[in-house]
Amino acid sequence: MFPLFLVVILCVVGHCTGSERYYNALHFGTSINDYVLFNPDMSAFQESLSVCAWIKRIYTGSSYPTVLNYRHSSSAREIIIAATGTDLEVLYDSDLESYSSRFTTPAGRWFHLCLTWAKSTSTSKLYLDGVLVGTGSTSSRSLYTGGGLCLGRLHPSWSSSSNYVFGGEVFNLNMFSEVLSDSEIKKAAQEGLCSRRLQDLESRVLKWEYILSQSKSGSVRETDTGCEKTVEVNRNLTSLLNETTVKLGDTEKELEIVSEALNDTEHTLNSTLKELAGTQVKLGTTEETLNSTLEELAGTQAKLGTTEETLNATLKELQTTEELLETEIAQHNETAEELETCSDKLFDTRSKLSAARKFENISRWDVLYTEPYYNRVFTDDLYNQLTTSWTMLRKLVGVNITDGVVSHFQKYHVESMCDVLGELSTGWEMLRQFVGVGMTDGLVDHFIEAHDGSECENNTES
Repeated sequence: MFPLFLVVILCVVGHCTGSERYYNALHFGTSINDYVLFNPDMSAFQESLSVCAWIKRIYTGSSYPTVLNYRHSSSAREIIIAATGTDLEVLYDSDLESYSSRFTTPAGRWFHLCLTWAKSTSTSKLYLDGVLVGTGSTSSRSLYTGGGLCLGRLHPSWSSSSNYVFGGEVFNLNMFSEVLSDSEIKKAAQEGLCSRRLQDLESRVLKWEYILSQSKSGSVRETDTGCEKTVEVNRNLTSLLNETTVKLGDTEKELEIVSEALNDTEHTLNSTLKELAGTQVKLGTTEETLNSTLEELAGTQAKLGTTEETLNATLKELQTTEELLETEIAQHNETAEELETCSDKLFDTRSKLSAARKFENISRWDVLYTEPYYNRVFTDDLYNQLTTSWTMLRKLVGVNITDGVVSHFQKYHVESMCDVLGELSTGWEMLRQFVGVGMTDGLVDHFIEAHDGSECENNTES
């Protein structure tokens, strides 16, 4: 019992969070007895306030379907909010009622409403679905405190008319001790029925979870809005979104790395493409050069074929020439042998001719050039040979002296040669004085020059 009593006390003073009930709405019937009445501490709202709630009108039989009425003994209409805008007052001033035509949300649908007021500006403002639709002027006094707050109709101590029955649903009604900004109200409306954007503000003094804990009259009940599941889904989605955001952050970093790698790759690719373009140009040039070279090679091969034919013909000619040369060499050798034989014969002929030439102008003294006498010491024997009888030569007068005749005398009449010479020359006696003297060129030349004119005497004694 004690723990349950403690929970009830905490909820009464406004400290019960009631998370399991926070997402419930209050459903009001069409009876004058369907309402929630309590006396909250309103001291926090004396200088400024903001009242925000989600409202769904269901019953359309009331002229002034009152959602909220804060009544003080000095001011029964200190704060009034009707679902159709036909009754909107702050500090008993009804300027905002002129904007009732802006309440166009049909019955059965939720809409968002905010009412703000500030003593410092004596101004009230009305927001529908996050949009400022009207502004009113109020007195410059402070809000009265100590009054009672009734939801679902006008305060019972003031009126019991059914024209003020709400007959709809209210959700997430909170009172703030400050004037909320336009952007805060707009975001809360845009985020929808289940938004908790304004729940964590420190100025949220009168809280919805506290209102839900109050006593309910008539057929007022709590009804599920589905926001708990939606919030849970949103929470999961938010968690997933956060995780995804983290992953996206990591992915973004990875993408940056990949992007840098792609940029490097793109740069490399561009460089490679440029190199490839250059290579293609070089390949084109190389291909042209290759084609030209192939043409030259074809021409060279053709020339080689012609050259080969020419070479083969030349080889045949060389072979023929070689055979002719071998024949000519053989003939040359034969000719050389013949020439050698001719040379020998010529040499003999020249020798004979030379010997014959000696006898063309032979004198009686030329006999001294012959081998028995020339370059030898002249002796009595040599003298006797020269002075022997040559008378037989007279028999040959008128005869042609030939090799045969000479050979005959050389072979058979050597000893009688001096006799012949004695007949051919005179004055041989003078040679006696040269017995013992060597026969030289000078001596012989002397006899040829000085004594060639004398007649050869017959020296029979010698």
